[in-house]
Amino acid sequence: MMLGRSMDIFLLAKRGELVSENTIKYYAYWCKDFARYVAELGVLDWQEVTAEHLQSYLYNELLTNRKVRKVTVHDSYRAIKAWNRYLKKKSYIPNCIADEIESPKQGKKIPRTFTAQEVQAMFKQCEGYSFTSKREKAMLTLLLGTGIRKSELCGLLLSDVDIENGIIKVTGKGDKQRIIPIGRKVVRALGEYRQIRDSKNFFIRSKYYFVNIHGARLSIPTVNSIFKRIKEKSGLQGERVSCHTWRHTFAKSYLMNGGDIFSLQKIMGHSDLTTTKRYLNLNEKEIQTQYDKFNPVDNLDWCL
Repeated sequence: MMLGRSMDIFLLAKRGELVSENTIKYYAYWCKDFARYVAELGVLDWQEVTAEHLQSYLYNELLTNRKVRKVTVHDSYRAIKAWNRYLKKKSYIPNCIADEIESPKQGKKIPRTFTAQEVQAMFKQCEGYSFTSKREKAMLTLLLGTGIRKSELCGLLLSDVDIENGIIKVTGKGDKQRIIPIGRKVVRALGEYRQIRDSKNFFIRSKYYFVNIHGARLSIPTVNSIFKRIKEKSGLQGERVSCHTWRHTFAKSYLMNGGDIFSLQKIMGHSDLTTTKRYLNLNEKEIQTQYDKFNPVDNLDWCL
């Protein structure tokens, strides 16, 4: 089967599985890039692609020539393997060459999280009684308290938020829904925002929970702009403020405060526990904090 045709079939199948558009773009980018690479070698049909082609692409082309990060090389391998395995499963090709080579090592990367000082600085920018102040405080509190994704934040409906029972319903990747508990401070922040949102002086008719001053649903670019402004006003340096970093911060804090990885997996909406295990990687300061909190000599009355 020709590479281009097989890629179209694979991407169409993934859309049929209702995977996110970002995931489709991820598959499309790496599959097209690999197809271009082997096409330059005169290979246009999957039947002619070998494990050596894939190995050369990953290690010679990406890692050595383009100097792509190891974690990104691993991502490309996963995309090509998914394409390859789908074709094999549907009997378009006889074998999966991706299974014939060792998965590239991605290295241990500790996800970036906000410090307590950074969190305080950002919340300080949300002080006030205006609609935008209450909305942004509610957004930050919800992100820190649940770790939901940016798309999930933007897609949250009024009917998804049950303040009385302290839960929200989130629609995640592949339209999979999950119920997440919310703590009292999240409940209070959401309630204060909802109160001003639905007040007589500022009443908005929209099914979406987070909206702009005109009542329209917050878009992902708008959320990005909000975080960029908060970062600039807070005087924060380094990586950009994003929902992804809030998500990392929630997960790491959850584990640092004694939460278990299995409940975290459910809250985060991870289909694979391997993804959740990334948050078990602690830096030296975090290890020291956990040791001070849990070491038996200092924390058990009967010892010494």
